[in-house]
Amino acid sequence: MKLILAEYLASLKERGELDVILPDLLSEIGMSVFSRPAIGTRQYGVDVGAEGDWEGDRKVFLISIKPGDLRRAAWNTGPQSLRASLDEIREVYIPKILGERFKDLPVVIVLCLGGELHEGVRTEVGGYIDKYTEEGRIEFDIWNGDRLAGLILSGVLRENALPETWRSDFRKSLALVDEPDASFEHFCRLMTSIGNACEAAGPAHLTAIRQIYLSLWTLYVWGRNADNIEAAYLCSERAVLVAWELAKEYLKSESEDAREIGQSMGRLIELHLQIADDYIASYVEPRAKAAHGLSAGVPSHASLDVNLRMFDLVGRIGSRGLWLLHSAERIAQDGREEDEEQAGLAVRRTAQLLTDIIATNPILFTPIKDSQAIDINIACLFLNGVKSASVIREWIGTTAEATMFAFRTHGLYPCVHNEYRDLIDHPRQDDDYRVEATAGSLLIPTLAVWAAVTKDADTLGQLADFVAGPYAHSTLQLLFPGSDTETHLYRNSDAHGLAFTDIEIQRSFEATLARIKLEDEASGAFTSLSAVRFGLWPLVILASRHYRVPVPPQFWPLGESINDKTR
Repeated sequence: MKLILAEYLASLKERGELDVILPDLLSEIGMSVFSRPAIGTRQYGVDVGAEGDWEGDRKVFLISIKPGDLRRAAWNTGPQSLRASLDEIREVYIPKILGERFKDLPVVIVLCLGGELHEGVRTEVGGYIDKYTEEGRIEFDIWNGDRLAGLILSGVLRENALPETWRSDFRKSLALVDEPDASFEHFCRLMTSIGNACEAAGPAHLTAIRQIYLSLWTLYVWGRNADNIEAAYLCSERAVLVAWELAKEYLKSESEDAREIGQSMGRLIELHLQIADDYIASYVEPRAKAAHGLSAGVPSHASLDVNLRMFDLVGRIGSRGLWLLHSAERIAQDGREEDEEQAGLAVRRTAQLLTDIIATNPILFTPIKDSQAIDINIACLFLNGVKSASVIREWIGTTAEATMFAFRTHGLYPCVHNEYRDLIDHPRQDDDYRVEATAGSLLIPTLAVWAAVTKDADTLGQLADFVAGPYAHSTLQLLFPGSDTETHLYRNSDAHGLAFTDIEIQRSFEATLARIKLEDEASGAFTSLSAVRFGLWPLVILASRHYRVPVPPQFWPLGESINDKTR
């Protein structure tokens, strides 16, 4: 385990990675962190500041971080060198910034390295330490990858405290990172074990969230080194949802544990979004503008595999886009004008990416599973949020036309099956099977709602005739949150929600939306969801996408905006 962690630490970057993990690690082993990494503020060499007991004495630790191995250039070349940072700590931070409450404590200046101290610079570093060590006041320490791995094992991933099954699942998830489904399965077992082992007290939940966070970081770096972060992406979705189940009951408290749980939950969400951004930048954006570029990149010649992968992809992009809209809304509410332009740019860039994907991959007009309505819905919610009604109208109109044509001709029409072996045999050329395979539909009412929202009278009229004629046998349905949804949504521990089947598709926009809107207004379960109450409504979208549960209709633009509902 220690070798695994040491290799992982050596692969971390300084900014946004090693410096993010270290404060949680120090907190978990009992230290009080008083300074964390900050962007845009001068830190005078100190990446992390902490105070606590160390080998029987109370000390202050001022930590300067460098990723990977420390070689001559990183030690003594330029203003960003480690030596320059240590000089700033001695000459500025300790005498002018450290503060009165620490003046009587010995100070340890820590050279924190993700990797090792290179032999070529060992003598110079040793000479520096000997020169500036002050007996009883200033001392130096070197935390290399091996030392940090030991700290991790003594803290959030204690080797002897972890049951063998936990350690086994953790190692297997890393070893199988090139087999994403298998890696995901083992990582989910690890997270389930961590969650189930939690005691009722807040500190146990805080430790569990940190364990999940560090385990996910390790898996992500492992996958990044192997140029395959698919497992990390899937695991990051599950990690956020499992951690939210652990965190939600404490966030309303004003205790120190609640504050730290909230911070750790925020960092876990940020890690998920970082992995999503890496996935999009590495595997999606380079191919997005080329005709059939992404569908041709699916590592399979089977049209079914391409279809499933592409609809999954638009769900991922839509989900990331909704997180960006949520962030932009928060930035605007906080009045952070300096961040608004960058947030708007990220939203527009993602919207254009999704538009390009839909335009260049026509397989996205032919869903094969009724449940792919979830991915279509998420993508349309994002496009609607950036006022791209024309893109939605064209996509929904073409998809509706293709779906109706495929059903009438016994083609590859959307079916209720979700198992791969059933989809391989779909469709069969007989009427009884066709009726059975389309016994219920989430997709048709989803298409109808978006046709009504975007004022597409032709598509809505065709769908109304379709469900009144050849598709009359199918039960059109939506799923609203119920009183049991909060209990099961984030862990998918059981079926939940209320099925709504009293749906009428009419040629009138208002009539089609009226019944859904009335049910929306009558249902109070949505606003009582913890993710909605705490202003983190994209978690509901994330749970819907990850567990393949229909997106609550309350997200549809039927009147009151989602931001108004969640305030």
